[in-house]
Amino acid sequence: MKLWAKTVFAIGTSVALTAGLAAQSMADTIKMSSRSSNWDIVLIESGIAEKYGITLEIVPLRTGAEVTEALVGGSVDVGSVGETPLTSLLTRTDTVAVIGTAVSTDGGYAQVIVPKDSPLQSIDDLKGKRIATKVGSGSYRALNDWCAKNDCDLSDFEILNTAPNAILAAIESESVDAGIWFAPTTSIAVAKGFGRIMMNFSGANEGQASWVVNREFAKNNPELVAKFLAATIEAQHIFSEDPDRAAQLLEVGMQKRGRDLTADILKMGLADFDYSPTFDTEKAIRVFEGVFESLSSAGKLSGDMPDFSAALMPEMNAQAVEIVKSMH
Repeated sequence: MKLWAKTVFAIGTSVALTAGLAAQSMADTIKMSSRSSNWDIVLIESGIAEKYGITLEIVPLRTGAEVTEALVGGSVDVGSVGETPLTSLLTRTDTVAVIGTAVSTDGGYAQVIVPKDSPLQSIDDLKGKRIATKVGSGSYRALNDWCAKNDCDLSDFEILNTAPNAILAAIESESVDAGIWFAPTTSIAVAKGFGRIMMNFSGANEGQASWVVNREFAKNNPELVAKFLAATIEAQHIFSEDPDRAAQLLEVGMQKRGRDLTADILKMGLADFDYSPTFDTEKAIRVFEGVFESLSSAGKLSGDMPDFSAALMPEMNAQAVEIVKSMH
């Protein structure tokens, strides 16, 4: 073979290999939203996704509503969403599917925090008082559902719609009588000595954050989505199997996000949540139906309850479980 022919052949082979590697790289990349939730951070910082041959392209977002919009629009492929914005989304569109559980709760994660020296001791003491929380959030719903079972009403309180990062400042300055949120926000107030946990809303309701996928993306990339979900399953096991490691990963991740929180503070609230990745379809439906009823009674949703089972993709979760088994 002549020199020029060898050169052309070599260049052609190189281009083909480069194109093949580029295509492979694109196929193994998944765009994931991150609201700096614990399960997001541990997945990212543990590097477990790489073990499953996945590159995570992180898209920072602030709220569950932003995540749902991004999933519907396709600017992210997957993300985790709390039960309240997700239920609202599922009443409007079938463009997303629920593929896994990121975290579960019975409402106990939502805590009432008051200034350390506050005389307030019970929910009755809070009636007529100023409470900082995010209207429409899971914590707000926990208060509403707890009251439905315990002879009180949202109208009994002066609810101040407050951004989560402003709740701490409101408690520290004592410009409110109480705040309702969850760890690590509540843990920070306790660790820094200006806050006290008055109570939580254990037993108020069932809640969960779910892993959600753009349905069209899942249809076109089923193996990639299953591998991603397998990575989330393994990452979430860290919380129960090695909470010290989970707290250390959270410390690293929080620092990258500009939050100087120690592993000791971050570990304080881990037991408030159930990070088990078990995908219980009956429970998921109960959660969505409960949220729908709660939001409907509050005038936040209207119309008939949709068939939430149609939004679930248990076969994807089952495939992910088998992938995890094959890796161990």
